[in-house]
Amino acid sequence: MNIGIVGARKYKDRQSVIDLVSSLPTSSKIITSSCKGVCTWTKEAAEEWGLEVIVYAPDLTNIRAWFEVPKRYYERNKELVEACNLLHAFISKEDGLTGGTKFEVEYAISLNIPVQIHWENGPSKWIFQYSFPFIERKQEFFLSWQDFFHKTELKYGGAS
Repeated sequence: MNIGIVGARKYKDRQSVIDLVSSLPTSSKIITSSCKGVCTWTKEAAEEWGLEVIVYAPDLTNIRAWFEVPKRYYERNKELVEACNLLHAFISKEDGLTGGTKFEVEYAISLNIPVQIHWENGPSKWIFQYSFPFIERKQEFFLSWQDFFHKTELKYGGAS
């Protein structure tokens, strides 16, 4: 299984990242980036545990204008997420879900890739775009439309 591990550069709980990596099956292939913090800790821990690691880095060759740099990073983020069967995202207490990590989480959800959010000094939360037969809970980002349909009696054929 290809397991993506990404996170905010300001995330400080290195041990939580190491604990996650050490809990993964030895057959796992770790997908991460070359960014400082979560991604470099992931790479180091995965190599220490003998897991296969694939590091995605942006192609920064032939940059002609400053605005091309962030575009290349987002292209790298897309490729990284597309290579995953599951994504773990570590979110810093200081900044919350922002920037490239936010993009990766949202993109994974759009591709129906399960995501586990790891909040710094807080609980973890699973996000699924599709349902599993053994999970019966409502998803946070679906609550508004789920509640609407549960509370609204829709009738076909016009007003009654």
